[in-house]
Parts: sequence; structure tokens; C-alpha cells
Amino acid sequence: MKKNDNIFFVFWIVLSLFIMFFSNEYSLGSFHNPGPGLMPFLLGLFLFIISFCLSLRSLFKKGRDDKKVAEITKEERSRINISKISLVLASLFFYGLFLERLGYLIVTLLTMIILFWGVGLKRWSSILVASCLTVLITYFLFTYLGVRFPPGILRFLGIG
Repeated sequence: MKKNDNIFFVFWIVLSLFIMFFSNEYSLGSFHNPGPGLMPFLLGLFLFIISFCLSLRSLFKKGRDDKKVAEITKEERSRINISKISLVLASLFFYGLFLERLGYLIVTLLTMIILFWGVGLKRWSSILVASCLTVLITYFLFTYLGVRFPPGILRFLGIG
């Protein structure tokens, strides 16, 4: 296993453990009455399982086909855009950081705008429409299912 693979897998395993640890602050609830921390915990657990299994697979893989690795052109390497990956990770970090303070509607709208812009939508009208639709659909769907969102600053306006 290459050194870069080790760093990659350790990063994702640590991130998944971080997500699972801090999702406990929001109460996991029970199977019949899930709490707000259950979904982040399950996603962190899913990320941990995938990262751990891939690291084991990479560890026990018998040699690599270096010819295939050498054939990767610079153009193919440039497809991996570190700035977009950083943008996604930063937006998700700040989403978790500000969700409780500012509320679901505001933070999710801002995050979706950043993510839609980051994936390459060019027209701001498309970005705003897609972001608003995503927020409204998820809000009404999860509210219908009985999920309570943090109202954030909207509680002062009597909206949340």
C-alpha cells in the first residue's frame, strides 16, 4: 500500500469517527422515535465501514499494476479538482457548525447555493431555483415525516 493511500484512508476513517462522535450531541433516539443525531450517525457509520473495508482491501491486495498507474495522463489527473473537493468539505463542515445557530432553512439554502455553484452550474438563476427547490422539498418532506429542524434565527421572527 502506498503512503498516499494510508493518508487517504486515515483521513476518511477519522472524519467518520468525528461525525459519529458529534452526532451523539443531538440524541440518537430509538428505532421507533429517531432523534436528530441518528442520520448523521448512520452516515458516519456508513463512511467508516466503507473506508475501513477499502483500506483493508488495499492493504491485502497483492501488488499493483504499475503500468496502469503510469498510463494515467496529466489530463486525467487534472480531472481531480482539489479546489472543488475542498469546497465541498468546507461547506459541509460549516453546515454542521452553523445549523443549530442559524437554522435549517438558511444554512441549507446557503450550502446548496455553494454546492450547485461548485459543481459547475453557471447561471445564478439556475443555482437559486435548484437550491430553493431542494430546501423546500426536503423541508416539507421531512416535516411531513415528523422531523423537527433547528429554527435558528427564524425563531425570533416566529417562523420556525
